[in-house]
Amino acid sequence: ITLQQELVSSHKLSVTSTFIPSFDFLRLQGRYSSSSFSKNRKHGDRKAAARVLNSSSSPISSSSQLTSPSPWSPGKWKLTLDFGIDELKQQDSSSLEQNENIIQLHKLLGENWGAEGVRLVLPFEVIISSETSGTDKNEANPSVEMTWLGGKPTGSIECIPRETNDDESNDEQIHHSTYINNKGEQRVQISPGLWRNEPPTPILPSYTKILSGQASSLRMYLKLVNSIERNTISFPKDQVLLLKSNTFRATQYASGIQTLFPYQYAKEQTQQVLEEQLNHDTGDRRLDGNDLLETMSGYKDIAALVMERDERRRRWKEVEGVLPKISGPSIKIGRTATAEQLLNDDKRWGIWPGDTELMTVERGVVLAAVSPKEKKQSLFPWMKDTNSEEIIVVGKWSAAPLLDE
Repeated sequence: ITLQQELVSSHKLSVTSTFIPSFDFLRLQGRYSSSSFSKNRKHGDRKAAARVLNSSSSPISSSSQLTSPSPWSPGKWKLTLDFGIDELKQQDSSSLEQNENIIQLHKLLGENWGAEGVRLVLPFEVIISSETSGTDKNEANPSVEMTWLGGKPTGSIECIPRETNDDESNDEQIHHSTYINNKGEQRVQISPGLWRNEPPTPILPSYTKILSGQASSLRMYLKLVNSIERNTISFPKDQVLLLKSNTFRATQYASGIQTLFPYQYAKEQTQQVLEEQLNHDTGDRRLDGNDLLETMSGYKDIAALVMERDERRRRWKEVEGVLPKISGPSIKIGRTATAEQLLNDDKRWGIWPGDTELMTVERGVVLAAVSPKEKKQSLFPWMKDTNSEEIIVVGKWSAAPLLDE
């Protein structure tokens, strides 16, 4: 059975038939047990924390070997908020959703918001803790922030003030981030917020069970104390920002890679087979049109390949949003992808309350809670006006752990 025939006739994803040949799957599968990440770490001493390999032949040599001294230990992270409108790169369901968001964004924030590719970046450092004191208890009329967290925050996020060289030390000098606009350097104050890391849920209706290594969903909120503005991007004071991203603990991430690769490889393999068959010089000669019956048979096989390619791509698209995003080594057919390349990144793994395993936070989206300019009138006069905030995507964000020097 040729590879082309297998891809046309088989609709079953399996590690043995669709896994990257150059990837040592069995070695990866054997090495990433839950015990391989359970190394101890000295309490309160990040600098002296040892990077110990599980064994001399282990493919991992990264800070993912570290563990937190307690599941409730606070972590220090650097967050970067990147406001602006991303260009549409391809026409698919995600681009249609993005285009709808842009239309709504311009409706709420103005037609000129984010024009000309302008961006506003705010980097700042935070302490992530498991404390939830001061939580909003108004269950009858919850705020947009608590609604975003499902009313059940699991920890708090507090911004770390930046040092200032100014002689005065009053409250106006306290700031957490800076940016540059046409008036020079601007200081930004950011109030504390809360976060919630939600466990994964099945991808319905295709999957009734959670995929191995499926991402958890991190939600948090912050508030800009003062207004910010850079060219066509601006927010008023007390603007509520809602953040969302996928997160993985170390073993969860390794399992997610195992789950992702067969989908990734099957998608790219079917595309390559289709391109080979359509190649003018080396492709299927039946498509030359010299024999009518042979040509019809060739077109039938090509149609089957296209359907198979689209099905594999659909399956990959269905799961790629909840599995690790592989950045760095290119997962192309014929390229070698090693576990060390995928996991050995000291800048990704940090302490996050909730588990002793370290966690990585993938690039996520920033949403703003905006009150509509046109107030919606209630259907009946004795009912209150419906003027709740609308949520729109206004940028993206990333997180990097900070270890004490």
